[in-house]
Amino acid sequence: MATDTSILKQLKRQQRKDRMRIFRVVEYLDYSAVFENCPVEITEGYTICDVDNYEIFASFVFRNVSKKRIRSLDIQLICHQKLNYSVLKIPFTYSNESYTLGTRRIEGKRIRDKRILVNPDISPCESFGETVYIPIPEDFVSKFELEILGVKYSDGTYMPINIIAGRSFTRFNELDDDEKFLYYRINIYTAAEELFPVRVMPQQGEYAWLCCCGHKNINDFEKCELCQRERDWQLENIEKERLEASVKKLREEEKSYFKDDKSEYRQDKYLQNEADIKKKVKAYELAMKNVAELERKKESLKKWFIPKVILCGIAIYLVYLILTKLLL
Repeated sequence: MATDTSILKQLKRQQRKDRMRIFRVVEYLDYSAVFENCPVEITEGYTICDVDNYEIFASFVFRNVSKKRIRSLDIQLICHQKLNYSVLKIPFTYSNESYTLGTRRIEGKRIRDKRILVNPDISPCESFGETVYIPIPEDFVSKFELEILGVKYSDGTYMPINIIAGRSFTRFNELDDDEKFLYYRINIYTAAEELFPVRVMPQQGEYAWLCCCGHKNINDFEKCELCQRERDWQLENIEKERLEASVKKLREEEKSYFKDDKSEYRQDKYLQNEADIKKKVKAYELAMKNVAELERKKESLKKWFIPKVILCGIAIYLVYLILTKLLL
């Protein structure tokens, strides 16, 4: 137990130290696909670099998509060395106890420290992991995979998962012209395209579903909490296999159906592009910078706390001596 406590203290110190660093994003990691049977989803992933010493870290944002409170999440990074094909596995645990939940949010709003003290476990729909950094050795940064090992719930039960992130998904720009043409003919959410354009084909897992706008929702949400498109309509009409089947049926019914010019239906401006990724990267770099500044202020206050107490004590003692002499 003493050893565990010592390790936790060391981990907390290291996390606080790392959170004072200034990072830049090296690569945005796309985890759009939903898991088949997993109570957490990855909403964002980044490879980041310390601007001073160029050390490399990985950083992920997760979301609790189950109906239970989660105490901890166990993952491991499977890192591959390019030259000699060796593999390095880096285990990591996200928990409040080890100070590795980072910035926590519900509905996009940050959860303040006072609320976390009352409810340290991760609530349903809560996101966590933002501004938490996992160091990766320089020789293994070329390629790594994220494996979710398991979660421990608030009641103490442990659910082993053992799945590697990477389920396939289909981007809208990967559809052929006939599939895109059909999508725009049956699309009932044209008003949503300007603010929340279609980016991926919807899919559903045991706990969560992926909206065509790219947002992950828990299965209890019948509409996307971001763009308000209906889950069931998407899965019944524009899910990849259903879209392919509809196109095939129409081709068989009328071979000339798709002979028209479809160029007007191309909406490449709506696809997730470099501008979208740059926007996410800038927002994450700003979040990391804000946390670094906050942690540095906390550290500075700690360093000056004892000297201030001593000076106050000396001042009080001097006032006491002066008053004593005056009274005499």
